[in-house]
Amino acid sequence: MKKLLVAFVAVLVLSGAALAGENEFSKGSFFLTPQVGINSWSVPFGLNAEYALTPNIGVGGTIMAWFWGDSWYSYSMIYPSVEGTYHFTQLDMDKVDLYAGAGLGFGIFSYSAKEVGFTGTLGNSGLILGIILGGRYYFTPTIAASLRLGGSFLGGWGGFGATIGVTFKLK
Repeated sequence: MKKLLVAFVAVLVLSGAALAGENEFSKGSFFLTPQVGINSWSVPFGLNAEYALTPNIGVGGTIMAWFWGDSWYSYSMIYPSVEGTYHFTQLDMDKVDLYAGAGLGFGIFSYSAKEVGFTGTLGNSGLILGIILGGRYYFTPTIAASLRLGGSFLGGWGGFGATIGVTFKLK
């Protein structure tokens, strides 16, 4: 089911590729995207903010949170990151904003076991270097569906994942 959802959102985001029109990413714009992740063991949620520094370069940050466990234990992961992205505005696609980039963040991992009374932070907290591939499909000039694919290569949380969200173009 999750693969079908990811495929559907990817088709939605990329379907505007054949349509020529005005760029959706422009210098001085500010974007805010509440988002949720697609995951089998926990549903991460968070917020992305991005400022269009130039007609193609965006800078910003994301904070994501994961919480999971059962009646005996609980885990949490909070992941703030700073990011830079390159937007492919030269493709001139109506209603579509495709981008790629990288981010550097710090994963804050915490574990609590009720049966032994232990609470605290264990290993696996640390720096995370990641890559980002994403796209937005605009339904209106200020509201878009967002799909971000990401991977990390540094730290105890390597792997790949996806988030979907709604982007609000505020400026």
